[in-house]
Amino acid sequence: MRFDMSASVRAMAVLSAAAIVGGFIPGGRARAETSANVDSPLGINLTGVTYYTPEQPFLNIFKTTGVSKATPKGWFTYSRSKMDTGEEAYLQLDADGYPTTLQASSADPHQQFSAVGVLILRGLPNSNAGTGLPYRPGQYVVLYDGNGTLSYGFDATLVSHSQGRDVINIARPTTGGGVLLLITATDPNNHLRNIRVVKAEEEGLLSQGDLFAPQFLAMLKNFHVIRFMQWSKIDEPGGMVGAWSNRTHSTDAGWGTVDGVPLEVDIQLANAVGADAWLNVPVNADADYITQMATLAHNTLSPSLKVYIEFSNEVWNSAYAQYNYAIQQGKATWPGAGVSAYTYNRDWFGMRTAQMCDIWKSVWGGDGSRVICVLGAQAANTWTATEALNCPLWKGTGNAPCAAHGIDAVAIAPYFADFQAPAAWTSTSDGGLTNLFQELNQAALIHSSYAGADLAKISSWEAAYKAALAPYKLPFIAYEGGQTLVGFPQSNGSPVVKLYIQANRDPRMGATYTNALQQWKANGGQTYVIFNDVNAPSQYGEWGALESFMDTTKPLSSSPPKWQAIQNFISATPCWWQGCRGAVSGDVPQSPKNFQANH
Repeated sequence: MRFDMSASVRAMAVLSAAAIVGGFIPGGRARAETSANVDSPLGINLTGVTYYTPEQPFLNIFKTTGVSKATPKGWFTYSRSKMDTGEEAYLQLDADGYPTTLQASSADPHQQFSAVGVLILRGLPNSNAGTGLPYRPGQYVVLYDGNGTLSYGFDATLVSHSQGRDVINIARPTTGGGVLLLITATDPNNHLRNIRVVKAEEEGLLSQGDLFAPQFLAMLKNFHVIRFMQWSKIDEPGGMVGAWSNRTHSTDAGWGTVDGVPLEVDIQLANAVGADAWLNVPVNADADYITQMATLAHNTLSPSLKVYIEFSNEVWNSAYAQYNYAIQQGKATWPGAGVSAYTYNRDWFGMRTAQMCDIWKSVWGGDGSRVICVLGAQAANTWTATEALNCPLWKGTGNAPCAAHGIDAVAIAPYFADFQAPAAWTSTSDGGLTNLFQELNQAALIHSSYAGADLAKISSWEAAYKAALAPYKLPFIAYEGGQTLVGFPQSNGSPVVKLYIQANRDPRMGATYTNALQQWKANGGQTYVIFNDVNAPSQYGEWGALESFMDTTKPLSSSPPKWQAIQNFISATPCWWQGCRGAVSGDVPQSPKNFQANH
């Protein structure tokens, strides 16, 4: 469980990275479970998609941009004297987000820009604990439709040009400069559009319809569940999309918008990996949205896979907009109930979770057993689960208790290490590492005034959930989990932030992950979804199991300690609860673009 401070700094980390690296914020085949993940007890959370993501999941790197009709600021308006003139609101865009002309709309009081641009591969962290490259240098192919001119800057130079196809060289990076891509001319009668940027060696994969980079699919292969919460930007505007017509679309030029990656792409990734999909419903989604979402998932998810469905994310957490939204809705639904704001929050959340479960199970009909309906709760407080399961404010025939509406599991986040290290630790000979790991594993009560730092405290929370959920006959699972050392408000480069980064690269952190996962199993927990896959370390946390998509993972012994611990736990610990193991049936022949039509 993340405490409020850590929850808010996770969102701050995304915005901070954009400001730091840019100076402004402007496929695979469907398959069944595989021999690699069929009895894996672990899942993985994905990192939100942006142009500066160290995850780099797509073959077409342009998809990491924020370009779409709904978000003009996916582009920046460029002039020779000013990189961003701030005129994005006046761009004239087509349905997918491409400018139909470089002439501003008539509402622009004075056009300054002469081109529009995006950044890719910008400001990525160096791999292998800072010693390696941030991205792959070499030749890339830029494909496009229409008539116009592209130009390139920062680490990229043009090698050759032909109609609809540029070859660029991206130099071996020294500063993480990445690529500046500009549209400097476009034909209003046949405007430049459908831009694709792909590593030259992978152009064939893109041309055959694959979406995902091979190294990304390989990274995910051992995980049984993929959680798409950050891809969907559920804690950002993507989590406040109430109408199905307002959702993002797979035809959008870029998927790194504040509204998130399209649902179709989430499902295609689950199919490509052969992993169950964990999806989140926006907090103000109406019944039509939920029905349409359930229908799309049923029609397109591989028939051998399951779907975990969760209403929003951490609605119990006051750091997020959905917390207050639930309180407001609860008060409007039950005016004059005379209960606390938090009770309104939990009862309304329980009701909406129950309604969501009813819709999904109904849409999936005979496949309803493949829908795992999840109720999220706070790890340190079982009341946040039991109040929502009981939801006594939801009176009337067929309503409360919410637990009777197809809820299959309660999900918590058993984070450990959510504390601030005393500054005095950093003055010791090892910079505080020994003290920190003693605290995490409770080898010594150095900083015991904090109630939630060590594994023993987390174990007590897990045991409490096992007891609290026994009357409901529900398992508890982990929607997120791992270490949560956050240096903020300390700055990057400060002794405390250096300590946290060093600790996350230390073999003892791998041992602590192993201890935490073994403890989870011993306490009766089931599916555990690590938070998260790839994330750059900073003052806002060291969330990633890997720091860069370029980190060494083969041989496993050369990979980061956390990654080693996670992979070794999977290989040594088959899932231990009844019904966890699926069936391996090999590749499903349909490619993602044809899968929906054939099901």
